[in-house]
Amino acid sequence: MCSISGIVKHGQVGTPLSKLKDSVSQMNAVLRHRGPDDQGIITDECSTGPDRAIQLCLGNTRLAIIDTSVAGHQPMVDEQTGIAITYNGETYNFRDLKKEIGDDFGSWRSTSDTEVVLRAYRKWGIEAFKRMRGMFACAIWDPCKQDLILVRDRFGIKPLYYFVGSNERLGRANVLAFASELRALLATELIGRRLSRDGVASYLSYGSTQSPLTIVEGVKALEPGECLVIHGDQDGLNLQSVSIDTEVELSTNGFRTRRDAALTLREALEDSVRVHLVSDVPLGVFLSGGMDSSAIVALMSRVSNEPPKTFSVVFDDHKLNESHHAQIVADKFQTSHQEVLLKERELLQLLPDAIRSFDQPSMDGVNTYVVAKAVKQAGITVALSGLGGDELFAGYPSFRRNLRIQSMPPTLKRVLRRTFAAQTFSANGSVRRNKFKQLVKSNGSADDVYRITRQLFDPETVTILSHCSFDQHPNFHEHLSDPINEMCVLEMQGYMANTLLRDTDSMSMSHSLEVRVPFIDVDVVRFALSVPGKLKLNGGSGRVSKPLLADAISDLLPRDLMSRRKMGFTLPFESWMQSGLRSDISAVLLDADRLHTIGLDETAVAKVWNQFLKSPRAVGWSRPWSLYVLAKWCEVNRVTA
Repeated sequence: MCSISGIVKHGQVGTPLSKLKDSVSQMNAVLRHRGPDDQGIITDECSTGPDRAIQLCLGNTRLAIIDTSVAGHQPMVDEQTGIAITYNGETYNFRDLKKEIGDDFGSWRSTSDTEVVLRAYRKWGIEAFKRMRGMFACAIWDPCKQDLILVRDRFGIKPLYYFVGSNERLGRANVLAFASELRALLATELIGRRLSRDGVASYLSYGSTQSPLTIVEGVKALEPGECLVIHGDQDGLNLQSVSIDTEVELSTNGFRTRRDAALTLREALEDSVRVHLVSDVPLGVFLSGGMDSSAIVALMSRVSNEPPKTFSVVFDDHKLNESHHAQIVADKFQTSHQEVLLKERELLQLLPDAIRSFDQPSMDGVNTYVVAKAVKQAGITVALSGLGGDELFAGYPSFRRNLRIQSMPPTLKRVLRRTFAAQTFSANGSVRRNKFKQLVKSNGSADDVYRITRQLFDPETVTILSHCSFDQHPNFHEHLSDPINEMCVLEMQGYMANTLLRDTDSMSMSHSLEVRVPFIDVDVVRFALSVPGKLKLNGGSGRVSKPLLADAISDLLPRDLMSRRKMGFTLPFESWMQSGLRSDISAVLLDADRLHTIGLDETAVAKVWNQFLKSPRAVGWSRPWSLYVLAKWCEVNRVTA
């Protein structure tokens, strides 16, 4: 696991390569937390005509996990062709690919997956990325074609950002710069530290900016499963976007019962967990005591000879504490278990560092910062997480909500629509009630249910807060006939990719910890989306959450553990914001000059905060918290409207 960065410039000959190298060195310095074990930079230059050339610089900082020797140093260059790679990720099937490639290009210099990806590109071109099973973001420089290729894994587990423009420092040439983190691009000073109006509106709509938008003007996120080919021509840098098979090919498995589907799912999960255990450094598991993390531990016990090292964060507050359930799982599988007790004072002291660790502002993520810090301090470099279980196996309330709306008689829909037709949404009302009104007045599609359920601020409030309107309809690719599986795809492409995975990456890598997500595996996802949605929800009833997953691991975990109410690892922000955090948040959200600097309406922001203090449950802590995080992130990163 590493960070990647680079700059490609096309224009008149004359700019010293040292200028590109200086900018990439700046990015490497900012990204050092992602790769503390090693770093490297390479440069190249190719003539494209009279007095014109492509100049390139690639950078990398390395967190050594597979082949920790110097043989895995990056950027890595193929000696025969000059093809170079800077790579961030894990390709879990790299040994199979290595066998397939064989000795076609001579003997191997390392046992790293980086070299396998490099040779796979040499053998198959961009088709190689479709063969890769894992999480990755990488850049490949092909000097023969004079192409720079940027690519990101199918589900967006690893991040990649870029911007294109001209710059005085680099001779007014056409320039593309990229990096694993947006903040690294800011450090080059090649772009202005300006907020994107659309990015802010997107953030206020969902609690995280939806890709390809980012919070910074001019910077884009490479989409999950996108391959961007950059080539220099007479007009400058030409960008061509190619898909590496993001659309899940759904099979037509005719499962008669959930049990039939569960047996096949069990095989897919065991295989995924097995390949996710490949590591040359210490490995652990986040164990919350919920079904998803417990399933990972249980499956590890089936495919590994070593007892897992498990970690749980526990609190004094019994309402937040899942330690009893985590201990049951740890005892059953005889894990090497460690509880990390965090008290309120310690957690509040961590918050400033956690906010500084956000690569982009988010309403979520602090919980991941807390557990990642504890696991890293225990000497672990790689941790497995149960992230993705809710999205794949219908664990959120949105799934049952979607099912109820789809089954609602047309006459009842018409009555409800007439009831609310003349009503407007009041900012003074309960958020839950306003969302219900929006659902009733919508078409009731899966898109509508997802968009409204995941909505942070409604469209009218977003416009008032930011003076910018935003199309809240996400740009998703799949439209399935099965409403439950369609909701799975919406949750994966939206909340999972833009909030959960992004936050997990930035918060864990701030501690130089790699997090792997066995549920978000191409084989598991393809299978899970081929199972009829009705088999994931007990036909709309039943006490057991995620019954398909529960059946797949029913012989491994106690049934009462799987049937208990979903809790999730959360922090008591609602109470903190009325006590320990109140003065700090008030100082930020009631500071008109500070809010004006980032383009927020001071009156509207103050109204959100005061309404929360008056009625916390009606407003919800996430709304004022998201405004506070945005303001603090802009302050830390010197970004203004």
